[in-house]
Amino acid sequence: MSFPLSIRPSPRLIYIAGVLVAFSLLAFFWPPVAWLVPPIILLVAILAANDYRALRRDLDAIVLERRMPSTVGRNRPFSMELWLTNQGTNPWTGEVRDVVPRNMQPQIAIHPLNRVAPRQTLRLNSSYRIAVRGLYELGPVWIRLEGRWGMLEGQRSFSCTAPIDVYPEQYHASGKFSKDDTAEVRLLDLLTRSRQQGVGTEFQSLTEYRQGDDPRRMDWRATARYGRPIVRRFQVEQHRDLMLILDCGRLMGTTLGDATKLDSAVDAALMLGRLALQNGDRCGVGVFDKEVLGYLPPVAGRHAMQAITRSIYHVQSRYQESDFSLMFAALQSRQQKRALVVILSDIVDTQTTHRFRASLASLARRHVVVFAALRSPLLAELLHDPVETLLDGHRKMIAFRILREREQAVHMVRRSGVHVLDVEPSKLTVPLINQFIALRRENVL
Repeated sequence: MSFPLSIRPSPRLIYIAGVLVAFSLLAFFWPPVAWLVPPIILLVAILAANDYRALRRDLDAIVLERRMPSTVGRNRPFSMELWLTNQGTNPWTGEVRDVVPRNMQPQIAIHPLNRVAPRQTLRLNSSYRIAVRGLYELGPVWIRLEGRWGMLEGQRSFSCTAPIDVYPEQYHASGKFSKDDTAEVRLLDLLTRSRQQGVGTEFQSLTEYRQGDDPRRMDWRATARYGRPIVRRFQVEQHRDLMLILDCGRLMGTTLGDATKLDSAVDAALMLGRLALQNGDRCGVGVFDKEVLGYLPPVAGRHAMQAITRSIYHVQSRYQESDFSLMFAALQSRQQKRALVVILSDIVDTQTTHRFRASLASLARRHVVVFAALRSPLLAELLHDPVETLLDGHRKMIAFRILREREQAVHMVRRSGVHVLDVEPSKLTVPLINQFIALRRENVL
């Protein structure tokens, strides 16, 4: 799709106009010069008219196509191509300017067009990166052509739109835990062994009693029917529920390098969700700040990971105070089956913790709750910085007070019967998955 074209004077035509004005003024002092101006104006007008007709034909003969991936990783470079075809009868000279969304770098890409021959197809390649997760749409593309005689320039905008999803970089890169290869091997080994260990709760079969079997598992009706001792055998339940609760409040919008706490939380949540689904469990998602922004009940199957990813890959912090009670109430009413609830958030002080501690304790009575508290590395760095000025001393004192209150708040949450992970955002994924596997092995669900 293309928009109406615009044709304007070129820099050459403006320069010629300036020269003609100067010649016209010179005629007051040298009259013969006045005889030269009209023929030149007529010639320029003829050339401009010729350029006008040619530019209209040339701009109508443009075929533009954009080729790019539909999904990319956050802040990872990707290639985008513009395929430009000259279906006219004249060669082109000019430039192509591609304007992209605000979070995309570089913001503007300009490609020169040097004598594109008729029926020629030109491939214009650019490299970009997008620093913020979400759904983006690219377009339009502006194409400017120069007239054959250089008197006019023609410009037309082509919509050439294309959507692109920006996923967390670690999730999009691969299905492995790239942050710690040693931990990856350990995790997969634990996951394999966890499938055979633990006291089973899901009925598997009736078998004849063997020495060492638990007498409490005897099935007396089957024993009477077969005339020999029969016991019930159970296996560790495979189809368990995992709920990932993402806090999108102001604390999760804290910037850490080129990412935020929320970026790390989304990354770890998708990794954990993928692992749970591969192990036969069901996974759901809840997103909230001062209100419940989204809720996906536990799902399983081929398209479950796609649904989970679509639910959270684009979430951003709106820098509002989080209301845990609303999210917990929604979870209590919608999730009746006992589940492992993983809350990805942060804790600041005891006063804030008091407001959701009761709701958290009530949630922990029905479900197994893991609270992943993402601490800010900057506070720990301030404690180790040298004190050279009075301002440095005040900063260190404030950082120490915040960390002390945070430790007290974490202790309060642990006393509520909640499993707490107090980690830095960049180191969240591996400890979180280790905790998930440890709880799964213990068969606490």
